[in-house]
Amino acid sequence: MRAVRRRGVRTLAAVFVAAAVTAGCGGEEASKGPDPFTAVEQNEQAKSARDRTQAAPRWERVATLRGSGDSRETIRIDSDAVQWRVRWTCSKGRFEVGQSPAPDEGNPLGGGSCPGQGEATTIDTGDLGLSVRTKGRWRAVVEQQVTDPIAEPPLPAMRAKDAEVVARGRFYPLERRGRGTALLYELANGRFALRLEGFRTSNNTDLFVWLSEAARPQTTKQALRADHEEFAVLKATIGSQNYLLPEGTDPESVRSIVIWCEPIRIAYTAAALR
Repeated sequence: MRAVRRRGVRTLAAVFVAAAVTAGCGGEEASKGPDPFTAVEQNEQAKSARDRTQAAPRWERVATLRGSGDSRETIRIDSDAVQWRVRWTCSKGRFEVGQSPAPDEGNPLGGGSCPGQGEATTIDTGDLGLSVRTKGRWRAVVEQQVTDPIAEPPLPAMRAKDAEVVARGRFYPLERRGRGTALLYELANGRFALRLEGFRTSNNTDLFVWLSEAARPQTTKQALRADHEEFAVLKATIGSQNYLLPEGTDPESVRSIVIWCEPIRIAYTAAALR
């Protein structure tokens, strides 16, 4: 039995030596090279830093264009835009839209038969020409996709003399992180408006703002079971933003604001109003 133990010890020692030599894929010299785990950690740290400063991608309007027949328009796309798109409706004949950086150059984007509608997407940024070829009346909406935090100032009606904050609350986490302040305004004309100030939640698309009768929901189930109204798409996952509430909203029934994620059907964060 003792001999067996000695063989076992020698075998294990050999394994450890072999592992020490081969772990770096080249022995001692390779062990001096970059640690792949350090690279992974650095990538994760960089991603985490980006997540703290970048909101979920969202579309914001750049321009609304209208015309009859052929036209050439100029648009400006932010240098940090992820991509941009043009969506059109047309009345007769055929519609063709292209990007034209110079009068004698062209880059077809899309087109189709009229009456009809369509959409084209591309990634160039800066001052761009947009060429339209068609015979009838048309309308085009240009939007760019951005990830910077939104920074809407309070609505002018919120700053008016007769406007007042009738309720407020701090966002707290439910299924995801959440912070910032929800402010419920009564405007001079009797309408109500909601402002999210210093707001932040986890990045995702298809997030919605609920007006909820739940006093202070603590779970998705509590938020879902309470009477609520889904009245707006969340504009951005980071930053200050304004919403005009539907006419006839009873402020006494709005006891909390819930941010709801539809794709996975969970409540991200909520703010109890007081």
